[in-house]
Amino acid sequence: MEIKSRPKANIHEFQRSIELAGLLEIEYNLVEHIRYIGTFTQPYLIQALRIPSKPPVLSILCNACRKIGAQMPEHFSQVRQWSQEVSVDGVRWDGDLICSVTFNIDGDRLTPESGTTQFHNFAVHRELFIGFE
Repeated sequence: MEIKSRPKANIHEFQRSIELAGLLEIEYNLVEHIRYIGTFTQPYLIQALRIPSKPPVLSILCNACRKIGAQMPEHFSQVRQWSQEVSVDGVRWDGDLICSVTFNIDGDRLTPESGTTQFHNFAVHRELFIGFE
């Protein structure tokens, strides 16, 4: 399975966009935790950050991505287009600005729909990873 290359974020523009986005504390903490940990599932984030399950944490992530994306509109537009193109259902996911679903060694998505895992598994985009800083 060949995966279409995604638009890569300029890390300096991304950092600046986070600063200007006016993120809520929970949104900022979520984004920074994802960037630090690297890979995650929704249940993991709820437990690790001790946040309520409603609204869904992935919805909070999408809201944060929209705010960040508003500060880097050209890149966000490209990411949204890419997201729709690689989606199994042809829909975009705004969380793709920061992270995307992962794949196993056989090229299968790590999702319940693929029959490969109990929860959707995501990974932060490499250039946004801060876990070794």
